[in-house]
Amino acid sequence: MHGSVMSVSSGGWHRRGIWLATALIGAALLVVGLLVGPFGGVGHAATKPVTVSLTFDDSNADQVPAEQEIHSLGLHGTFYTVSGWVGQPGYLTLANLQQFAADGNEIAGHTIEHPDLPTLDPQEQMREICNDRVNLINWGFQPTDFAYPFADADTNETDAKACGYNSARGLGDVVSPGDCSGCVYAETTPPPDPYYLRAPDEVDSTWTLAQMEQEVTNAQNHSGGWVILTFHHICTPVGTTACPSDLSTTPTIFNAFVTWLAAQASKGVTVKTVQQMIGGTFKPGVYVNPPAPAAAGVNALQNPSLETIDSNTGFPQCWQAGGWGTNTVAWANTTAAHTGTNAENLTVTNYSSGDAKLLNTLDLGACTPTVVPGDTYNLSVWYESTGTTQFALYYRTTNGAWFYWTSSPYFATASTWTQATFTTPPVPAGANGMSFGLALISNGSLTTDDYSLVLPTTAAKASAPAPAGIRVIGAVSPIRIGARFHVHSHARPLIPGAGKVKPHTRFAIPEATPGPNAKSAT
Repeated sequence: MHGSVMSVSSGGWHRRGIWLATALIGAALLVVGLLVGPFGGVGHAATKPVTVSLTFDDSNADQVPAEQEIHSLGLHGTFYTVSGWVGQPGYLTLANLQQFAADGNEIAGHTIEHPDLPTLDPQEQMREICNDRVNLINWGFQPTDFAYPFADADTNETDAKACGYNSARGLGDVVSPGDCSGCVYAETTPPPDPYYLRAPDEVDSTWTLAQMEQEVTNAQNHSGGWVILTFHHICTPVGTTACPSDLSTTPTIFNAFVTWLAAQASKGVTVKTVQQMIGGTFKPGVYVNPPAPAAAGVNALQNPSLETIDSNTGFPQCWQAGGWGTNTVAWANTTAAHTGTNAENLTVTNYSSGDAKLLNTLDLGACTPTVVPGDTYNLSVWYESTGTTQFALYYRTTNGAWFYWTSSPYFATASTWTQATFTTPPVPAGANGMSFGLALISNGSLTTDDYSLVLPTTAAKASAPAPAGIRVIGAVSPIRIGARFHVHSHARPLIPGAGKVKPHTRFAIPEATPGPNAKSAT
């Protein structure tokens, strides 16, 4: 309640007077034919101006024809780029991105390896966001905008700004087909929070052409504003591994939509990139280094005895599953440990090719030990195995890319706890992180515990290198006879090894499992 009854009454009469005056003016205009509606009646309310941004996530290769289509129509988009996936099979190449930029599109950031940021420690979040932006800058782009993987913001939404971005996009906070009833119909300009831009859900195979158009017309018929549409795959046939139904629309629907969109300019609809809407200056890159290397003689691994279990993955904290080839893998935590109360067991059946192994997590430094080019390291693990095993080694470069490095000689089966050891070759130039695992390369069972990665005390220490990174979670389930075990996870990320790729071959770390607060499938 504002003021006295008298003032409210007076205000009410004032508003009513304005309404009456407006009505009289409207009537006069109608008489002279200036208001034209159906059959000469009162016209429909004018639609509000709307700006649409076409955004594309995850650097999928099937976005190339989509970019060519919007370019032919004189439209431009924002391509949120996962720099660690660029150049890998199924993803955009650097040449693709350079052509997109030449066509007037915006190249923006989307982390190095697409982790769910709140599941990482704060420094790892910074490395994923900041160092991804540095990668893009080093490739010749000027990234000013960012999108959260899984639409899941970092802990306090400050990292994107600290890394030099002017905005960060979320998903799922604007009315979407069958979702977010009661939400806004479009982001406002300027947005209330530029570091969590509101957008509809990502477009998927359930969206019809009419529903895509309605995202625009609904905004026109309400308050206008900024409609940020998000595409992942534009592909066919939908429902396949390369064209997942929850992340895809067909080229036929996409092309029809953007053709319709281009024709809406006369109705107050414009198409702009996120950068054109947000503006702001381009800021220098911020590079976040990995932790310093461990001192000589000190085990550089986190959780080397596998005692702490990650409740999100079921695996020991700072450890993940890896493997490749044609085989069936099962994983379990077991209490039949070499020391302590936990070890990790894997069982391989139906073996035809490939391997399975537990690896210290391939990330940007939270778990992956930092190493120095030119140094050699002593690796060891205690194991019991009924099948053939060997060490598989990987290294990370300063831009966050992971490469298969080398493998050790084979180790014999062991019915009791036996220590496997291996001394690495000198760390390659440009590398600053290392991961390894003992790989089972046949049918059988392998239990491991008490891992070690140590720089010999006789080695001369070089200065600490710069950063890099990646993140992945997931794997499959298993058994050790007579031991109490906890079965976990059922997805195995592809981490190649000997026989799959040549040494120093780069590979993409598979997408991480989203955390409990993720709003998007990717």
